[in-house]
Amino acid sequence: MDAFSLGLGLGAQGLRWRDVGRLSLIISLFHLLLPLLGVWIGDVLYARFGDIVQKITAVVMMFLGSQMIVKSLQFEMGIQPPPFRAHFLQLVGFAFGVSIDALSVGLTLGTLGMTPVVPAAMFALLSGALSMVGLYIGRQVNARLGRYGQLAGGAILAFLGLKFFW
Repeated sequence: MDAFSLGLGLGAQGLRWRDVGRLSLIISLFHLLLPLLGVWIGDVLYARFGDIVQKITAVVMMFLGSQMIVKSLQFEMGIQPPPFRAHFLQLVGFAFGVSIDALSVGLTLGTLGMTPVVPAAMFALLSGALSMVGLYIGRQVNARLGRYGQLAGGAILAFLGLKFFW
């Protein structure tokens, strides 16, 4: 669901279709690899570093959401911002941030003695599809509501960041 929520927020930015596809693919890849990695790394490392990664992700999402809100308000004042262009490393960062919880899925699969490949593949396909649906809906909201869509997308990302933070 985090991938869907991120998709709503970023899609409202008017993300290019190429970036929509790339981000969905990267999210799928992380949702495949992180559970598999989680099976092998163990509870100690995740317990030690999991909160730090989650806090960093939360701050990035709150910053991005706030930036979207500010851009929306600037548009209302007559300042036309350039279109949003995501760089590859930004896409990887967003995808990793919403996929980090997949690591704990891998840890759980490992403790249950399950073979993780099939569940991880299903998890990856579903997460990639949900992110693409969220990005598509976000783009539609942006196309129909313009600056209000961007404002709503910024609010979604900021609140999602707050959720991750606590």
